[in-house]
Amino acid sequence: MKKTIYTLLAISALFLASCKKDDNDNNPGGGSNTYQPFTAGSEWKYRTEIDLGEGGPLVDTSVNTMTTQTKTINNKKFYVAKTVGGEENEETYLGLNNNIYSTIIHDEVADEDLEFAYLNASKAVNDSWETLFTIEDEDGDIQARLKTTIKEKGISKTILGKSYSNVIHTVVETGFKVNNNWVTVSQMDFYIAKGVGMIATYGTVQNKQVAKTELMSYNIK
Repeated sequence: MKKTIYTLLAISALFLASCKKDDNDNNPGGGSNTYQPFTAGSEWKYRTEIDLGEGGPLVDTSVNTMTTQTKTINNKKFYVAKTVGGEENEETYLGLNNNIYSTIIHDEVADEDLEFAYLNASKAVNDSWETLFTIEDEDGDIQARLKTTIKEKGISKTILGKSYSNVIHTVVETGFKVNNNWVTVSQMDFYIAKGVGMIATYGTVQNKQVAKTELMSYNIK
């Protein structure tokens, strides 16, 4: 079960997110009306710290750069960002479909793509929605879910000394079903600034913060 909890946390923490215009709008744009500019060459630098209580915290920085590429996954359109952190180079898939901002995480065990929905800007405060999926565990398959809730809208938030306005705060709870009841095992708090994108995420397990990612700088093209 400990392995499953870490898997759910990883689903939450492996995230430096972005978004695009709705598919009904052919201009992905980079203007101030979006919650993540998608213009090619736009860049975001993040600092990530993860502490699972095993040998002290791990600290790293990464840079997300938007490319001109797109990819269709599960019949949905995603923009491709190049993510460079340490010695690793990866691609991050970011999209907005049916008003839902999301990213794609690949489950290597199940060999399938999981859509991680973190924001629906049209929702009101306290509105929520769910994504259901299955995790393979040593004790058998486990029913799991991501539950996203809009906690705050139009707030200001200071990250690493810089103040951002028009911020939406969402919470994504990851959990699994036990005896037909949902048990939350981890939570991620997301802060997304209009015209900028993701400015911070904070991950907790059993009310203890174990991961955080904060925006250090950005350059919107």
